[in-house]
Amino acid sequence: MHDEWKAMAHGAIEAVWNKSSEAIKSTVIKQAKKKLEQYKVDLGIAFAAYLEKSYEKYSHAKTLLYRDRPRPIREFFVVPTLRADKKDRPITVNSSKDIFRCHNFIIIKGTGGIGKSMLMKHLFLSELDNKGKIPVLFELKDINDQKEDYELIDVLFEKLGVLGTSATKYAIEYALEQGLFLLLLDGYDEIRSEKAIDFVKKLNDFCDKYTKNYVAVSTRPSGEFLEFGRFAVLETTGLDKEQALELLGRLDYDKDSKERFIFALDEVLYDEHKSFASNPLLLTMMFLTYDDYAGIPEKLHLFYERAFETLLTRHDSTKEGYKRKLESGLPPDSFKKVFACFCCLTYYSNELEFAEDKLKIILKKARAELESREGIGFETASFIRDLVDAVCMLYKEGSHYSFVHRSFQEYFTAVYLKDQSDDVMERRGMQIINHNPSGALTDNVFGMLGDMERSKLEKNIILPLLKKVELDFVGSDKYSFYFNRVVSSVSIDTFGVGMSYRADPAFNLLHSSGYFSGDSMYIFEADKKLEEYLRGDTCHGEISETIICSIDEIKADNELYRLVKDTWIGRAVLRLSTLRDELEKKYAPMANSEDDFFII
Repeated sequence: MHDEWKAMAHGAIEAVWNKSSEAIKSTVIKQAKKKLEQYKVDLGIAFAAYLEKSYEKYSHAKTLLYRDRPRPIREFFVVPTLRADKKDRPITVNSSKDIFRCHNFIIIKGTGGIGKSMLMKHLFLSELDNKGKIPVLFELKDINDQKEDYELIDVLFEKLGVLGTSATKYAIEYALEQGLFLLLLDGYDEIRSEKAIDFVKKLNDFCDKYTKNYVAVSTRPSGEFLEFGRFAVLETTGLDKEQALELLGRLDYDKDSKERFIFALDEVLYDEHKSFASNPLLLTMMFLTYDDYAGIPEKLHLFYERAFETLLTRHDSTKEGYKRKLESGLPPDSFKKVFACFCCLTYYSNELEFAEDKLKIILKKARAELESREGIGFETASFIRDLVDAVCMLYKEGSHYSFVHRSFQEYFTAVYLKDQSDDVMERRGMQIINHNPSGALTDNVFGMLGDMERSKLEKNIILPLLKKVELDFVGSDKYSFYFNRVVSSVSIDTFGVGMSYRADPAFNLLHSSGYFSGDSMYIFEADKKLEEYLRGDTCHGEISETIICSIDEIKADNELYRLVKDTWIGRAVLRLSTLRDELEKKYAPMANSEDDFFII
């Protein structure tokens, strides 16, 4: 198998170079042909080793179901479909050609667990098979470790171990100029907010300079992505019923259990729980919990609770009657409290991957809190083995540990906050929001916390947050204050009315907690009136052009401002502007205070 990977890697390099050779050679004067051949040798040496290593890494994966050893992803992965617009036909992504037909630069957005990272691996493998371009897969969380003056080309290729001699760097730059690469940048949403703005600028500059390459960036949904000037946006559609059944059919699992669940999914469960069943991760969790509970809960936090209980009490569901004991010796409730504290600590610091020494430091911090407060003690090495082998919340790859999926980290962060006293919930919840405001929108922590304890969320998080925001409020027009603070621009496209918003933690939190849902028919009519006003006589028929209005343009046009106020955006701003008064009538004011517990 090693020789097969090596041959595939060398073959891909040779094929990509040969496909581009005539175009390349035509741009090089006769005296430079020797240098051109040297570039070819440099690229072959640098990337053959990288592709050989990466093919082995990305062709296999561990999952909740396959946690003992990595399995070939092509055995169980069902490729999700993508679309640019609700009216467009979904795109089946067999290879990179399917998504780069019209644009060289693509954003792939989708919710947690939908399969974005698996899709990036699929694109890597298919490109290697098809020998179209040299595929490079880079995990964007590594940008968090870079100093401000980094060069994107250096970070991408140094991390992959392909930068060696200066001649190699010149060869890579030359290959970029000729468009030989497919760059797969996975997890933009995992870049810390203070690093993200600079990264986007560097990426846009990179794409401006090297226009012939293909670049795909995966991320969770976050705004309109207007800052990515060159990029078209494609969204994962989730699994339809046929795809969900196909995924289950591919799973290597107890035949009787699988057939029972497939029948139930086909007959009832997919239609009743489409939001879960269309997500590959949540579908797998549905499968694991179905036999134990004979049903699926509606609320997301109850779903995660049941899934974790299944993993905790039935560690190897493929072996009837077999259960592992927790090496840490902790009872289930105590184990859950420790893990919840660990998740909150790591969520605050935006960490999903840990060297063993760092993992032990964080667990010792969690143990110190729980020992002093509840008398819960444990040995860290045993607890780590439990997380990996017993409940499968972490997996180990090389010398590093990672969450099996970040959605569990979010759920247990919400569990941790829920179990705190009012003053501790406020302090630590506000620390999390202030440290990563964009996470309040893209993640599920506060949405699940609101489902668990709505009154505690309102009293201890939302009300203090609104009071802090309104320290800047002067005058009597609170609506205008929030409109200026939240809205950056308003857009009309085939999706309807959209908004580019400023990074306002209050709006993000309330949006993710479900405060801005409204009458869909009313919102549709308001959107239609706004579009008619902006498009005038051109509003009829199929319109693909996007219209964007800045906040200054909106405020300068009284009729436009009135129409925007009637859309979901205006109604959200109105809700935001009146919520503090509403909550202060319900709850006694609480004082803010500082806590440095989470500073690691």
